[in-house]
Amino acid sequence: MIKATSAADLEPASRHEALLFDWDGTLADSQSVNFQVLRAALEPTGVVLEQPWFDARTGMSTREMVALLAAAQDVMVDTEVVADRRDAAYLQRAHEVGEIAVVTSVLRNHRSHRKTALATGGARQTVTATAAALRLFDLFDVVVTREDVERGKPAPDLFLLAAERLGVAAGQCLVYEDSDEGLAAAADAGMDAIDVRPLRLLT
Repeated sequence: MIKATSAADLEPASRHEALLFDWDGTLADSQSVNFQVLRAALEPTGVVLEQPWFDARTGMSTREMVALLAAAQDVMVDTEVVADRRDAAYLQRAHEVGEIAVVTSVLRNHRSHRKTALATGGARQTVTATAAALRLFDLFDVVVTREDVERGKPAPDLFLLAAERLGVAAGQCLVYEDSDEGLAAAADAGMDAIDVRPLRLLT
């Protein structure tokens, strides 16, 4: 695993036939909007979402995050209702999400000669809408979201399914991630990975 501290650190090696990208926090600058809409969606339940807790678990899906937080606060919550409320609010604010240019440039620059996949724990509806708005959706050969697998990150399922659909061996894939869960998933999948967080903080 490489911690990227310069744009040069994001460049794939010749062995990497496929580039697999996480979405939120890796390609999409969506952290603030995601936090705000989830916190608002949780308010009617009495569950309190704090920014540090959220920031430490961005690799998890909304439903997994809600279930974990509700259990920690000993509150009974219908995760589907909260997730649906969160997704509806997010779609209303999708225009506020920008791209993380230093990473999206890698996607654009290598799209013509490497296979590409979006492999995210996000919901297909919200991810697709935002990716389309940012004109990034058509740059992926494959899109895999949380609905496509039984287990989300840190399980390797998302990345393994993306590689399978691309027809590329795991060892020939390079993953771009911004969360501990995502990096653990890439490692368990047997893939090289780049942690974009250090570079993102500098830009």
